[in-house]
Amino acid sequence: VAGCAPVRLLRAAGVRVAAGSGALRDTVNPVGRGDPLEAAYLLASRGELGPAEAYDAVCARARAALGLPEVRVEAGFPAELLAVRGDGLAGVLSLAYSRVVVHDGRVVARTSAVREYCDSAAAVALDLPRQSRPPFQPPSQPPSRPADGDGQP
Repeated sequence: VAGCAPVRLLRAAGVRVAAGSGALRDTVNPVGRGDPLEAAYLLASRGELGPAEAYDAVCARARAALGLPEVRVEAGFPAELLAVRGDGLAGVLSLAYSRVVVHDGRVVARTSAVREYCDSAAAVALDLPRQSRPPFQPPSQPPSRPADGDGQP
């Protein structure tokens, strides 16, 4: 993708790579939200890093690049925590909607998302539009292809 750093090549050359998200609707990411998890998602979805490496790039490696101390979940370390609802790291990166941020022992941000499925009685009563697919039916025979451009075989 144009404008993206060649992360795999840089790492192969021995460059320590960290990532962040200052992308607030800039030319490389015109819909950027300034969200480090979004940066990790983009690294993983573009094939530059796997989900665990992408998360590490915006977490531990980013802190190290900024000269910040390591964060550990142990007694005696400051409470720095990002709790995200998701099924595994790949799920967190792709759907990081609901989260709680703890900084210096205090909850400083909370984001929640609600997913509703339209099979409830209320949804049926409201006649909400549904996005659905008809059941898959395999074709009875392969479609014919025209031999020339006029639609004739």
